[in-house]
This record gives sequence, structure tokens and C-alpha cells, in this order.
Amino acid sequence: MFIAVDIGGTKTEVAIGEERVEKFKVIPTPAEFENFLSSLFLLIERVGKGKKIKAIGISAPGPLDPVKGLIFPSPNLKWKEAKIKEVLEKRFTLPVFLENDANLAGLGECFQGAGKGADSVFYITVSTGIGGAFILQGKIYQGASFDAGEIGHTVVLDNGPRCNCGRKGCLEALSSGTAIAKRAKRGLKRYPHSLIWQLVENRKELVDAQVVVKAVRAGDEFACKIWEESCRFLALGVANMISLLNPQKVIIGGGISKAGEILFRPLRKMVKEIGWKRAVRYCRIEKAKLRNPAIVGALVYAKSKLSSS
Repeated sequence: MFIAVDIGGTKTEVAIGEERVEKFKVIPTPAEFENFLSSLFLLIERVGKGKKIKAIGISAPGPLDPVKGLIFPSPNLKWKEAKIKEVLEKRFTLPVFLENDANLAGLGECFQGAGKGADSVFYITVSTGIGGAFILQGKIYQGASFDAGEIGHTVVLDNGPRCNCGRKGCLEALSSGTAIAKRAKRGLKRYPHSLIWQLVENRKELVDAQVVVKAVRAGDEFACKIWEESCRFLALGVANMISLLNPQKVIIGGGISKAGEILFRPLRKMVKEIGWKRAVRYCRIEKAKLRNPAIVGALVYAKSKLSSS
């Protein structure tokens, strides 16, 4: 049996299984690393009680170093350099394997989700931010600094809005849930009759991407304008990745993917229009299938790393 841990900015999930989840628990992610560890220790002990555990796989938002087992400070996790691998190995005397959450989500989808059976998959998570992973023949392509696949930080608009990374025009600053909400809040004054106002009862601070999606479904002019722009920038990013990597599939997960066909229909059409025709013809764009692909990916990753170590 293996333990899988998926660390998020607001919640942390812990599961046990081989490649399929057998038991699953959730806790809030404390702001302080020491408090987080106390909660995590208890949860791992509870989930793994009475089981023979072989290793622990950990999914966490980047930036991180999977070799040294370090999680670096980020907008999602403001801990100081967290030596998660060292601490857990000392506590449980088990091998611990750390990897980026988008990479493990992509791996999970390849083994049990929409990417099953494909040799080459580019996975994209579109949520608060945008992350990505390239999975080739069932293995994560990490890159020289473990930053491969970061489609969210590819520039799709010269001198565009500033991204969290400090640069301008990144895909994340244009098509993420955060970017969609920002654009809606900024433009609402020009659209006093927009359905968005009604959905948030005139409280602009409550506007988020899901509110915009609801307004798009109802045909609201302003919401549809924002959505079309976001889809076009996402299509640019996807088309570029297809030209560069020539994957069999592009799989999109994360909160924004739950919009369903109002996202995928225009996205596929735009990618077909702007992408390199030969590569696009051989690539399918699909919605992620798993509820928590990062947990599945962490189980698969821990098992794979243990067998190869």
C-alpha cells in the first residue's frame, strides 16, 4: 500500500491505495508549516493504521525541488523553504517522493483518466492559476530545473497584464479563473445591466469565474465577451504546445474545465483555426475525468519511484 498526499493552498487531502484510492481524508491547510506537519502526521497515521505502507507520494504546488524534497514559497503556500521529504522520512521511516501537483494530476489522468492509452499527453489545469505537465510514455518530463510544462507562464500577449511571476502577458494572467474575475470586476461599470450584477446582488467583491460562467450560460453580452477573450488566449497557448510537443492528447482539468462544452467547443474551434494543421489533426482536446487526479498520480508516482530506486 502507498500513501498519497495532495497539498493545496486551502486544503490537504490524504489517501491510501495501490493505484486506486481505498481511503480518503481531508484537512484544512494551516498557514504555518509546523502546524501543518502536526495535522499531517495525525492524518497519515489515521489513514495508514493497520496497513503495510511502502512509501509516501506527495503532490504540492510549485516551485519545488523533487530531488531534494523541498517546497519553496509561492502565492499558494507562503511557508519558508519546507523540507517536507526529510521531515516525513524521519517521522515514518518510509521513502517519500515529492512532485509538482500539475505533473501528478497529468500522470493520474494518463493512468486512469482521459489520457489512458495515449503515449504522449499534455495536461493543463485551469483554475485560480494555470499549470501544465508533459507526460511521455507514462513518465513525467521534468526539464532541467523541474519546471517543464509551465504553460501558464508562456507569453501569449506582448506587454499584457502583469502575472504573479512578475512578467507581462503570461497565459495565467489572461485565462485563469483569477484573470477572468479581474477582467469582469474591471469592466462592470461599463455594463450596468449585466447579469453579473444580479448574480452577486450588486456586490462586486463576490464576482469570481464561476459567476461569469453562469452569466455566459444565460447569454449575457459582457460575460460572453470576457469568456471569448479568455478562450482565445487559452487556444493560443494550447496551439503553441501542440506545435511544439505534438502530443496525442491535450487534457484540461481544474475548476474552469467544469464549464464543460461552453469552454471546449470554442476552444477546439479556435485551436483548429490558429494551430499548425498537421499537428492539430493528430491531437484530441479532452476534459479531465478524475475527481482528484493528483492523488491518483501521487500513488502511481510513489509506486513507480520505489520500484526504480
